Amino acid sequence: MSDFSKKFNRRRFLSTGGAAALSIPLLGRTSVLGANDTVRAAIIGCGGRAGGLTEQFSKIDGCVVTVLCDPDTDQMEKLAARLAKKEVDLSKAAHEQDYRKVLERKDVDIVVICSPNYWHALQSIEAMAAGKDVYVEKPVSHSIWEGKQLVAAEKKYGRVIGGGFQNRSDPGPQTGIQFIQEGNLGKILSVHSVCMRNRKSIGKQDSPLKPPATIDYDLWLGPCQDEEMLRPRFHYDWHWVWNTGNGDVGNQAPHEIDMACWALGDPALPTEVQCYGGRFGWNDAGETPNMMATWFKQGDIPFIIEVNDMWLAPERNTSPVRDGIRVGIVVKCEGGELCGGRGGMYVVGEDGKTKTHKFPGDGGRTHQQNFIDAVRAGSSKDLCSKIAEAERSSAVAHLANVSYLSGGQADRAAVESAIGSDATVGKILDEQARQLSAWSIDEPSYMLGKKIEVDPATSEVLTAGADQRQIKRDYREPFVVPELA
Repeated sequence: MSDFSKKFNRRRFLSTGGAAALSIPLLGRTSVLGANDTVRAAIIGCGGRAGGLTEQFSKIDGCVVTVLCDPDTDQMEKLAARLAKKEVDLSKAAHEQDYRKVLERKDVDIVVICSPNYWHALQSIEAMAAGKDVYVEKPVSHSIWEGKQLVAAEKKYGRVIGGGFQNRSDPGPQTGIQFIQEGNLGKILSVHSVCMRNRKSIGKQDSPLKPPATIDYDLWLGPCQDEEMLRPRFHYDWHWVWNTGNGDVGNQAPHEIDMACWALGDPALPTEVQCYGGRFGWNDAGETPNMMATWFKQGDIPFIIEVNDMWLAPERNTSPVRDGIRVGIVVKCEGGELCGGRGGMYVVGEDGKTKTHKFPGDGGRTHQQNFIDAVRAGSSKDLCSKIAEAERSSAVAHLANVSYLSGGQADRAAVESAIGSDATVGKILDEQARQLSAWSIDEPSYMLGKKIEVDPATSEVLTAGADQRQIKRDYREPFVVPELA
């Protein structure tokens, strides 16, 4: 490439918002860290997930956290104080509000991105462009289009980028999924991702929520639109608003979706998707569904995602159970079922009761070490969670939301008609109806998602009139994800 071409491409990247108006150097991989070299990490996003990740990376031999970064200075201080109680010393780590300044620093080799979902793609791409390797939490994108740009960025910049799908490093799912893929239970008949969580209403207030005084609100918003917030709590509850979050199908459920995709052999995206659901019982400031079931056309194997954040009854702090589990997957095969997920899996025999095999797990405790090993090797080849797989699993979650957002209100008869002969989804509908009745909701009005058709080869949504928010969002300048694919 000529000097002129290099300069032109750099100017084009900056002008399209790729470096968000700061002069971030564009670097390729020029060296590989040796086995004895210190890997210097920056933590971008200091909320709840940052606690576990910062602790895990800090305890890896030869890895040191040199920078904490968050638009809210209070978040950085609280993270440092929280981890000091666990004997993780962050007293020497610098504090930066602006992630772009982190990318300019020479004392940072890797960035660990655990900021809100809507930041994942842009911060990852800019970090790779700046010569940093990237560990990015799930979902790795806020929309289908963003995921494609991430995969293209890995190729363009030649950096190591791994996804935060730690189940891929857990020996329980590793051995359990290998067991069924080797044909020990015969043909796979269906795959069911289960996400049952004990969540509460986020509440609602009459006057708009004011951002904390310790926050740079413009940097917190980033790519998002500046919308009025009526929730009482500023942090974390962004998950349940479409402008900033992806609901629980894009929060907890990506882990279970990823295991389902893994069990299916990490195929291309499904060709069709439809869902139903709703936000029932809470009457709060949240927008995303707290109860949802999605079914996909994935070859000849039924693929279902079930999300349920409501308690069994208002007075009971207990979530439902599906086939003996609350969070995990159920893979039905000719000769039994594989059940479970993070921390361990097991096989239930053909009688539906007897556990015939157990696959103990450890929660994926080596996942961060696996990433550091890849950084030292200068290659993504041996990553347990490669970005191409992490992007597809994230895109499956986004497709569920695309269907939901593109749909309309419907009664039970209309939902039953859409479900058709799928007995598993029909059973979910029946059991959810009984749960809603405990909340005195006997004739629920559902959101029936639109049937969405997809071109698996291009990840393009083919259905006219599909809601675009989680296909490709409208970006707020200058925080625009660059088009690389």
